[in-house]
Amino acid sequence: MRHVITLTALLLTTSAAAQELPAFYAVTGVALDDVLNIRAAPDPTAAVLGTLAPTAVAVQVGALNEAGTWGRITSGEGVGWVSMEFLAPEENGSLPQVEGLRCFGTEPFWSYEVRQGETATWTTPEDPEEVLLAGTFEAASGQRWPFSSVAGADQLQAVLVTSPDAQCSDGMSDQLYGLSAVLVLTGRVNRTLSGCCELMR
Repeated sequence: MRHVITLTALLLTTSAAAQELPAFYAVTGVALDDVLNIRAAPDPTAAVLGTLAPTAVAVQVGALNEAGTWGRITSGEGVGWVSMEFLAPEENGSLPQVEGLRCFGTEPFWSYEVRQGETATWTTPEDPEEVLLAGTFEAASGQRWPFSSVAGADQLQAVLVTSPDAQCSDGMSDQLYGLSAVLVLTGRVNRTLSGCCELMR
């Protein structure tokens, strides 16, 4: 019986740590007068790059180390690592339940923010901001990935397709994101763009 209980606990822990990434987590198990260190590598002896408050929420983990014990997050202009022992998955913290996505790319520069079931906003340095009505995030038929989002406005339609990519880079910094993006615009603007996405609250 003891072995059954131990195995059950292990499976529950693994399930929580291995939820689909990227995902939002909340800091847990850290004393209110302490902090959770962000380290330069998935190692408790690595240099400290910064800290997370003991009540921090919406901590976006884009990847895990091979052992699944450390999570990679953005830190400044690069990335850092935090111990998964002190992170708990947030409810509705990953696709398809997450509230929204912020997507972007360079060459050319573009930004696309979408809140599912509400609106999407398309911007570039050259074009005025465009607001579209957005549908929900939908997975490919019979598949876990990719996810798509369809939005539309007068004379402009947008289809966003996202797939997991732990090494997606904006090419301008050392930051890494958890999703790659392809954005197809038709109508008043006809473009196919590629870039990265991150989760949005």
